[in-house]
Amino acid sequence: MSSASVCTQCGSNNIQLDPHFCLEQQICTDCGFVLEEGSFQNDPTRAFQSQQSQIALPLKYRQHNNFREHVSKARRDGALRVEEISAMLRVTSDVMVEEAKTLFTQAFNLKVLNKAKREKKRVLPGCVVYIVCRQHDWPILLSDMWDLLQCRDSVFYSVYKVILAELDITITVPEIETVVPSVIQKCGFTFDLSDEQMKAVTQIVCLAKNTWITCGRRYDPIIIASVFLVWKAEDYAKRKKTSIPKFCRQIKFGTQVLPMVRSRVQEFEGLFLKLVSEIPWVETGQIDKKNIVCYLSDILRYEKTLLAGKYGDSDLESDDEERELQEKILPPMSYSTELDENDIPDSELHKYIRSTKEVMMVEDAQKSAQEYEEENPLKRKDSSSSRKTRKRKISDVENTP
Repeated sequence: MSSASVCTQCGSNNIQLDPHFCLEQQICTDCGFVLEEGSFQNDPTRAFQSQQSQIALPLKYRQHNNFREHVSKARRDGALRVEEISAMLRVTSDVMVEEAKTLFTQAFNLKVLNKAKREKKRVLPGCVVYIVCRQHDWPILLSDMWDLLQCRDSVFYSVYKVILAELDITITVPEIETVVPSVIQKCGFTFDLSDEQMKAVTQIVCLAKNTWITCGRRYDPIIIASVFLVWKAEDYAKRKKTSIPKFCRQIKFGTQVLPMVRSRVQEFEGLFLKLVSEIPWVETGQIDKKNIVCYLSDILRYEKTLLAGKYGDSDLESDDEERELQEKILPPMSYSTELDENDIPDSELHKYIRSTKEVMMVEDAQKSAQEYEEENPLKRKDSSSSRKTRKRKISDVENTP
């Protein structure tokens, strides 16, 4: 700004510089006339500088004005939440954690989820961790994530389906028999299951799978119902009056799945009644849903034969399997004189006749007993009459006043 010495209006020499809002002005103090007004354009201190000096701005200013990629607080918190959920599920692989973070970034940038409610955004980290675990064939269920995140199943499932549809991801559903040990461990039963009982639970679950009971159903109520039936059949005399609600109180989350467990138990009992009707030595008039668990071992032993007879299952792998199914079902106790050692437990093997010599000895003993009875019929009558007289005397003594 050039400095003037004389006012053009009044001719006074009293000129003063006035900093008006950071813009210097020359003003005549006698008449108040503005001789010259400054501006940023004609300011010599803001002359043209090199490009390097112009972009040398503070770091905070560059981040705020998107000079570099800016990560929002919600995205940072979501990445930390992914690490926390992975630690709770004991995902120790760094590769899986990085895959979950990458998938979270992709899902976070989806326009469909940007307008979603806060409740759905909170379950987003859990959804991506579940997807990565299932891609690595981990035996984890959706119900496990619901319990871990403490959210509603409908909210979690809606976000999960959006991620699969928008990012074109395919997830295979785990087989129910592969998740039996994990579900039983998660339930925390107050009793321990033996290897035979675990095998029976797995067989019941596979039977439910073959009869379409598991189709579209949650896995954990089906497995809990199978455990209840096996546990009840082990000691039916003591546990026949145990109700399903009382049994479910032994489980950590039993009250949540109680209605579904009750429905699955009723479906199993109805299925067992249909299959038991195909067993020849069982009288169907004496069987109901209360005592059907007593025949659980027979049902599981002849599962294929009973299913083929009741439902006409024709999906057989070979002719040998067809012949096995067409064979006659034997009762649990055989009436033949000779038994195979594989059919008799080792603890009861000494009670059975195993050799032809022992068979001949028993037959000789039976013949001698019959001959003795034929030779002495009177002695047998006398012994029976004496017993009757003794009973009469005892009853007379008791009835005397």
